[in-house]
Amino acid sequence: MNKAFENSSSQTDQEKQFESEKMDAVGGLVAGVSHEINTPLGVNIANCTLLMELLDELKQDFDNGELDTDKFAEFLETSQDITSSMLKNMQRASKLLTSFKKVAVKKSEEASQLEQVNVSELVTEFIASYEHHSQNKTITFIPRFPPKIIVTTYPAVLIQILTALTSNVMIHASGPGHEHCKITITIAPAGDGYQFTFADDGVGITEEELKKVFEPFYTTKRGAGNAGLGLSVVYNLVKVTLASDIYNESTPEGGFVVSFKLHNLMAE
Repeated sequence: MNKAFENSSSQTDQEKQFESEKMDAVGGLVAGVSHEINTPLGVNIANCTLLMELLDELKQDFDNGELDTDKFAEFLETSQDITSSMLKNMQRASKLLTSFKKVAVKKSEEASQLEQVNVSELVTEFIASYEHHSQNKTITFIPRFPPKIIVTTYPAVLIQILTALTSNVMIHASGPGHEHCKITITIAPAGDGYQFTFADDGVGITEEELKKVFEPFYTTKRGAGNAGLGLSVVYNLVKVTLASDIYNESTPEGGFVVSFKLHNLMAE
């Protein structure tokens, strides 16, 4: 068989697999956001129905001359509780939509600029900025990479990934015996690029949780108001924008590790 044909066929298969992975990711996001937003919407539909029934009863009492102070006071108290619940659910839905927007791979002018960048300097500047501006002093960064790593990539996307991963550490890595966390960022040569590894020494997660962390809306701290989108954002940025595979590993009390390969990307 012709070598050129073989290469072309292999490339076509890879492109189909890549497109399939993108569609699976989009499908998961759509299903996830539908499920999450249906909950506050469903509660608000029930609240609106109840409020309309209370208004009908109030009108009937008023029309029949039976509306007294006690009935009106009861209506005010109940309607205040209902509207308060409605507001909280609308705020929750709004927060979920805002988080959902972050999952989509950014196509802004800044994020779509492909540049030849010194990744070592970029990461060092991120660490310095975080340490200067953050109020959280329970995290220490340990950089492990040479002073000059030149890669053609999307610097704004790398910053977004670093921000999401650091935020994940702040939310999930601390616990008894892990009040202070260390984040080790390692960048090492790997084939035609560099392996980028982001590791914390926090509480870690179970094997079952590890399988789900990249899924949209999966979180172990939903009760604390987390939408579960941070690592899903990272997954989509690495897979789609950086055109790389992403790996994770963890054990309870053994920290959490995310790694992916930094390729030299070509402009489309």
